[in-house]
Amino acid sequence: MDGISASASAAKLGTSIPRVMRAAERLGIRTSPGRLSLSKAEYERLGAELGRTPPIGGLSPTEVKVLAALRRAPLGLVSARAVASRAGVSPTAASRALRDLGKSKLAHRRGAVLPLGRAREASLWHANVLHPRWIEIAGRLDEVRPPRLRDPHPKEGRDRVPARLGHLFWNVDPAQLDTGRAGGFIARRLLRSDDPEGLAWGATHLRPSDWRKGARARGLDPRLRATAENLAAYRSR
Repeated sequence: MDGISASASAAKLGTSIPRVMRAAERLGIRTSPGRLSLSKAEYERLGAELGRTPPIGGLSPTEVKVLAALRRAPLGLVSARAVASRAGVSPTAASRALRDLGKSKLAHRRGAVLPLGRAREASLWHANVLHPRWIEIAGRLDEVRPPRLRDPHPKEGRDRVPARLGHLFWNVDPAQLDTGRAGGFIARRLLRSDDPEGLAWGATHLRPSDWRKGARARGLDPRLRATAENLAAYRSR
């Protein structure tokens, strides 16, 4: 029986053929020049490495990833950058997808008050679960899988960033996920991601000194700098 080709793999996973070929080489899957024939087991390995984005009529692969990210964030996401981190796409791509999803009313923004050191008003992106197409597409969104996160030290605890926030630290050395050794770095990453769930976790797990270091990050938005200072004051009580 013929194996699964690069083009078929790319279509099933919702990605490009070059990306499939690069991942196959990275995983040590044997390829001939420009050709790939995967067994079922090899295809599953490739899917775990690259993630899966099932096709949904009328939506681009990026829109599918963004909508799945919003669905998995019931508290909402505060910015395109936060959405991009969750969805595994670039901030520019996330901005375009949010614009188009907003036009089709599959996503929308709602005001909220976030308890981050002190009450802070924000406008959060949400998936529109009342949209007429929602029942049709919700099951397909469940099939979306992010790319594999490489962490050779998966142990969790109060002194480590939890796996549920791994999308915010996808390109970070595992040693920098330890709050005892890299609290300042973690605070900076959480501030730049502007992710409500990440900031809420950091509000109870990072030290005042971590937030003060985060507040000194270059180019940080004054609003986020104020958030860091408020969190440092809150944790000092």
